[in-house]
Amino acid sequence: MKKNIEKVLASAGLIVALVLIIILIVTAFGGITPEEFDNQLVRGLIITLSVLYLLLAACSLTLLFLNSDTVREITLRNEQGGSCKATLGVIRKLVKETFRGLEGVKTGKVALIVNEYGVKLKVAVRITDRDVFETETFLRTLLEEEVKGALGFRFHAIEFKIVSLQARFKADMNKVNEEVEEKVAAHVPNYAAIPNLVERVSDGGAEAAETAAPVENESVATEAEAAAEDTPAPEQMPEELAAEVADESFEEEDVPSEAEDDDNDKEENETEGKVEADADAEEEE
Repeated sequence: MKKNIEKVLASAGLIVALVLIIILIVTAFGGITPEEFDNQLVRGLIITLSVLYLLLAACSLTLLFLNSDTVREITLRNEQGGSCKATLGVIRKLVKETFRGLEGVKTGKVALIVNEYGVKLKVAVRITDRDVFETETFLRTLLEEEVKGALGFRFHAIEFKIVSLQARFKADMNKVNEEVEEKVAAHVPNYAAIPNLVERVSDGGAEAAETAAPVENESVATEAEAAAEDTPAPEQMPEELAAEVADESFEEEDVPSEAEDDDNDKEENETEGKVEADADAEEEE
């Protein structure tokens, strides 16, 4: 069917293209003057032929690039002495009889599709109280054996289209809840997608600084304690070293500063002035 349509479209497009080419050639050699194209009938004819050619070309390309097409019959065997074909009605009846009596399976639409790889059988089914994988495997194996034995033919592919499903499988809610709890517990939040990322990062930096400060203070205190432990006590020092330490401490404590010397000189001058004034007073008396 597809090939016949392609032939018709290609032939019609070729005829329209030849008519347009002839008109163009005749006009180029002076057979048709440009003034004759001012007629509305001629313009309408040329525009109609152009649009028709574009439509035919588009349809031809569409059919040309289609990979598959539905057919009404298939060729089972093609030999030198003749060929054997089977119609879509025969295939449909064979499929329904094969699946008849199976619990939970009802057959729907059956179609035959031809592509460059071969013939593909497409079957619509309704499944009730059965699991898809097990049912689909069983149906494909059964149908392949039936077609091979009855028709001596093997389909390139058998495609099942599930139009209705009532599955037998029921999920274990306890197992599902356990898996959910494990996934939630193992989940690590990703703040990269949060708009307030800068605030969160700054807060985290402040917390990190606060956490690091006590650690640094503890390390400094630990170093001071270690230094104090390493320094020997005065009792444990040798006599010469103990004497040097005592002299250093005495010098640091007893040596007055320059400001203290000036104050002492002022006090002494004042005292001497008072003594001289008292002595002069006594002599006058």
